[in-house]
Amino acid sequence: MNKPSRKVVTVLVSITCVFALVIILVFATKGNTPGAFDNSAKINAKGQVYNADYLFENKTPYVGNNSKVLHIVGNLQFNNYIEKVSLQTDKTPYGVTVNYDFQNVANGDFQKAKIENEERLKLAFKRNAAMMFCLIENLDMLTFSCRTIKGTAEYGFTRKEVQKDYNEDLKEYSKDKNKFGSFAITLNNDNIIVHSMKKYSPAMSSIFGLKIMSAYEGKADNIRYTATEGTLMRDISSENRGKTLTVPANTPIYWSPLTGYDTSLKTDKIIVKVEALNQGIKIAEQKVCINKDGLMYSIEENTNVLADLQ
Repeated sequence: MNKPSRKVVTVLVSITCVFALVIILVFATKGNTPGAFDNSAKINAKGQVYNADYLFENKTPYVGNNSKVLHIVGNLQFNNYIEKVSLQTDKTPYGVTVNYDFQNVANGDFQKAKIENEERLKLAFKRNAAMMFCLIENLDMLTFSCRTIKGTAEYGFTRKEVQKDYNEDLKEYSKDKNKFGSFAITLNNDNIIVHSMKKYSPAMSSIFGLKIMSAYEGKADNIRYTATEGTLMRDISSENRGKTLTVPANTPIYWSPLTGYDTSLKTDKIIVKVEALNQGIKIAEQKVCINKDGLMYSIEENTNVLADLQ
């Protein structure tokens, strides 16, 4: 049971002490070696933004378990910018507040684009919240407070609010290691960003297809594309073309409705599946929807699919 108390744990994070924080966390868990996932779960912790193997070992029934809660928070997105973690265990609703300092985000940090985009930052915090509600059974509410060059912003989430995004009770996803691994991959999906042209038509003489390029905000060796219709290729002279194409991350490819002598598609909606791979294992997935209107093909934009290529 939680002892009535207000626990405030301060984690000092700066360029000079991030490494020290990692060392502290490593020694705090020495001797607690996570078990291996079943290979069928397709888990590769090195490529995931959420390290499923480590996080699962720190699940806890109580917000008051200071050590495990800190280890969970310390392995979520933006952990290198944490200033302070506060635990509210006096009475229900039990909560956690995490304070971040985003005033000096390094240009080379892959998280920079996400931190500077309010919509994507809120979504990332919501995914962090889902992970915490999954792993901490009696956690009721979360607050993520950020200091930025523009001021201070807060993002609050309740268990009930976040639960609406999932078919099962969030606690159920951490009952089994393999199930939790699949859950972590689902949360990792938000870290694939697909860049594309907005529109394309075979009538355009200056280009031979709809240009697409994908990045994974983490570690991914390759991106695999699979189209329901049409042809994928790296360039017009490429012999390696078809409905599936694998290329290094950040490599542009092209989708064309032209397939051999067939110059028309029967369907009005084409789906291009985009998978991030690390050592051949899928670690995240997104989908690009291409809509047909006559001879014009256009993509559906969302938070992870951006029409910003020429």
